[in-house]
Amino acid sequence: MSSPVFVKRGGEGLPPSVRVALVLGASRSGLAAAGALAKLGLKVTLSDRKTRDSLPGLEEIAATEIAFLHEDELAGRWPGVDLVVKSPGVPSESVPVTMARRRGVPVWSEVELAYALFPNPFDAVTGTNGKTTTTALLGHLFLTAGRPARILGNIGTAVTSVAGFIAPDEEVVVELSSFQLEDVHAFRPAAGIFLNLTQDHLDRHGSMERYLECKAKLFENQGPEDVAVLNLDDPAVAELGMKLRSRSEGPRVAFFSTTRSGKSESSGSGSPVGGRPDSWIDSGWIFLEGRRAQPVGEIQIPGRHNLENCLAAGTAALSRGVELEAVREGLRTFRGVAHRLETAGIVAGVTYVNDSKATNVEATLTALSAYPQNVHLILGGRDKASDYRPIARACAGRCRAIYLIGEATPLIQDAFREVAIREAVEGIPEAKPYGDLEKAVAGAALKAEPGDVVLLAPACASFDQYRNFEERGEHFRRLVTALGPEER
Repeated sequence: MSSPVFVKRGGEGLPPSVRVALVLGASRSGLAAAGALAKLGLKVTLSDRKTRDSLPGLEEIAATEIAFLHEDELAGRWPGVDLVVKSPGVPSESVPVTMARRRGVPVWSEVELAYALFPNPFDAVTGTNGKTTTTALLGHLFLTAGRPARILGNIGTAVTSVAGFIAPDEEVVVELSSFQLEDVHAFRPAAGIFLNLTQDHLDRHGSMERYLECKAKLFENQGPEDVAVLNLDDPAVAELGMKLRSRSEGPRVAFFSTTRSGKSESSGSGSPVGGRPDSWIDSGWIFLEGRRAQPVGEIQIPGRHNLENCLAAGTAALSRGVELEAVREGLRTFRGVAHRLETAGIVAGVTYVNDSKATNVEATLTALSAYPQNVHLILGGRDKASDYRPIARACAGRCRAIYLIGEATPLIQDAFREVAIREAVEGIPEAKPYGDLEKAVAGAALKAEPGDVVLLAPACASFDQYRNFEERGEHFRRLVTALGPEER
């Protein structure tokens, strides 16, 4: 049932006592937050572990009165600040954050700042995998319905970058990582989506329990006017949904599942918490809130995981008052996002697929599930305390060659050897080191035959060789283009 009513709690601005602010991390979100605070007339200091000369983007604030301090200088020159805004890449255990908390200074994430400043309704998407696609799809559904919307956050555009340029009637659709949710306090989305929870970022959070705690903060302030959209097929997410459902004055909980019964097709077992989904797939159709919405065959984004993304975004859009016809049209016309199972080109009969957004093991497994055979898999980057053995098992009989790049190369090699030798799993190709992406693509182009797929799905962060996964994916595209003319 559609329920477009939402009582906005944000947009009240900063407390009058906040006159001096410190922004930690000169990333996209840090630069945007510093700029937004400076426009309010606050005295702003920006800090980072890198030196001023090595930070791209600082020229954007050169003409402002924003001060810059290296992180090491903060201990001796701590500015008397009333608020700290923390970029996602800054750990909660970092020295400046610890110093702020000891002094009783509030620590906010960038999205918390945006929520305080913007009177707009927020719709937020989190989960280990699928966030970017679901966020882009939800925004597309609003725009298809003629509803103005901004697609912001972890998807690539800092939320506060639109401060002063956003109309109050625009829907703010944000992709939020666990890092961005660490320090929200009043943030209350009209619709919150939690897609899944698998092992990721344990190098930062330390445990799955802490990782889940950060994700769950998405729903902490939601009330009866809001909706929480959760995956019934994911045990941890489903359990959280049942807790939300039992909370007095909590949000309306809408579950989705890839089956009408709420039973996983792979295991045949039902949801660990029981219950039936509100949105599901049955007999080749997507059903949203019990209504037949769209044939599965007309969805343009591949893979069963993308059907989950359609269920989540469609359910959230209906809850925000988007008409079913507009949702149907939006699901039919959405063609996906860059760096997520994106065909970078077909050269000499070989399909090159860019899934640079696959920065963890589960995402790589999902990518592999879309291509059952003749795969040349490019893996590696910066390790995130991951177990790569499931990838080795999934490669058996599916992959023709494995090309390793970046810092995680020896860890991935060890995992592949363990599965092949100790577990005696047959059909696993040797994981060979290539050093960087250019050498890996060149190697794959030599070995691949017509009909094969060269898949960049690294299972690792990009920061050892690139600024972000986008830069890695764009490099892959350029390398594919350089191989020769694309076939149509």
